[in-house]
Amino acid sequence: MAAPAAFSMSVSPILVDLKPAGSQGSSQIKVVNTLANDLPVELTPLVATVDEKGEVKTAPAGDELLIFPPQAIIKPGATQVFRVQWVGEPDIKQSKTYLVSVAQQPVQLPQGSSGIQLLYDFQVVVNVGPLTGKPNLKLVKTELVKDDKGARRAAITLTDDSDVHAYLSATKLRLELSDDAGKTVWSKSWAPEEIAGTVGIGLVQPHATRRFVLPYDLPAEGAKLNAEVRYEARP
Repeated sequence: MAAPAAFSMSVSPILVDLKPAGSQGSSQIKVVNTLANDLPVELTPLVATVDEKGEVKTAPAGDELLIFPPQAIIKPGATQVFRVQWVGEPDIKQSKTYLVSVAQQPVQLPQGSSGIQLLYDFQVVVNVGPLTGKPNLKLVKTELVKDDKGARRAAITLTDDSDVHAYLSATKLRLELSDDAGKTVWSKSWAPEEIAGTVGIGLVQPHATRRFVLPYDLPAEGAKLNAEVRYEARP
């Protein structure tokens, strides 16, 4: 979701956490024009839901999330700062998730010229959480599976029983393989920043379930998988 320099723009951050009131009620999205000419962009918020498989569905957002300015023309090499602010009810009971589309807009080609314009559209995840409460992430299932290349993988299913969104990337994860006799033959742990770099954000919405097939190589030994997930903090 982040934009390499080879793209027409870079966007940061890719994840924003807001509260519905107070100093955490607003944040910024920075867009850098890496082109040699002007870059017109438009930012549009969409309400998002994530199902158990991680598939995202979006719908038009209302007027609760304000983006200013909604459009801008960024000069070559320049940075444009967009303000993202919650302007809805100050006492929401449950977290809400938005995808903010940062879309490059087409430009008028010189008269007599033709060509294909390659336009980029990056998405920033914005979560607005209640003023109080914390995630309650629970491990409900572990599985030994194979990915599409036949590699042995661990799959874990998590549920968040709270009104506040949770992140897999805010946990410390431990996997353990044991033999038929229950003897541990392999184990390894990952810190939140390691999970963020390999799995990604790992959003689990309030009162929702997510299944993650983890991209970690497992040894051939061991018939039973155990996992421990401890919520810490998002890096």
